[in-house]
Amino acid sequence: MRKIVLMLGALLVALALAACQDDPPPTQIYIVISPTPDSGAATTPGPAGGGATLTSPPAPTATASGESDTSPTNAPPTVSQGTPLPLPTPQPLLFPTNVIAPVQIAEQVFEHGRIIWLRHSRQMWVMQAAPNDPNSGDWFCYNDTFEEGEPEIDASLIPPENMYQPRRGFGKLWRNNTEIRDGLGWAITPEFELTSNYTYIAGGYVEAEQYVRGPGEHRLTTLYNDTISFFEGDIRGDCQGGTWRLTPPQ
Repeated sequence: MRKIVLMLGALLVALALAACQDDPPPTQIYIVISPTPDSGAATTPGPAGGGATLTSPPAPTATASGESDTSPTNAPPTVSQGTPLPLPTPQPLLFPTNVIAPVQIAEQVFEHGRIIWLRHSRQMWVMQAAPNDPNSGDWFCYNDTFEEGEPEIDASLIPPENMYQPRRGFGKLWRNNTEIRDGLGWAITPEFELTSNYTYIAGGYVEAEQYVRGPGEHRLTTLYNDTISFFEGDIRGDCQGGTWRLTPPQ
């Protein structure tokens, strides 16, 4: 009897092994683990080009006059970057070389433009902003005729809150020229003096191996590290005028 049981057990084992050999092999599953992206990282697109928008700059903490030696220290205004202004390139053969020098200027920002005073020439460059672009417009040039002893302001003119009446040479020009006064509006900063980086890039062309002078470009830097280009056009006011364009710091 025991022999029969052992033989039946062996038969069952043999049948089980045969059934296992007929089944397909088990499927192998591979899991690929990739790093989790950083949800906090974001790519900021660059500017699409065009002019930059300049917000109202903060008023300097101290008043500085174009005829004084005091200059305030304040942070630059908030700007959104526009198309960078290219650096001056070497002029073509026979062209005058670029003029680069530090100059003393006084600057005051208005509701719709600026006035810049150049110490070495005693000229005031008036920048009236275009209606649809606060960073470009028309450039007018006037001689500074203010003399010591003349009224610095008109006490009857009361500026709105947080605005200023221009003083001395700026004020004399602003009060006596209705077009400038209406075009610029009230000042939104005091007048302050600084050293500006000045560049002049000659225009024109070469013909028959002779340089023929043409309208050039003046560049000045401001207290807020903006670069202003003055493109020569015609006489506007007392001296050379034209158009201007402001480029924020890069």
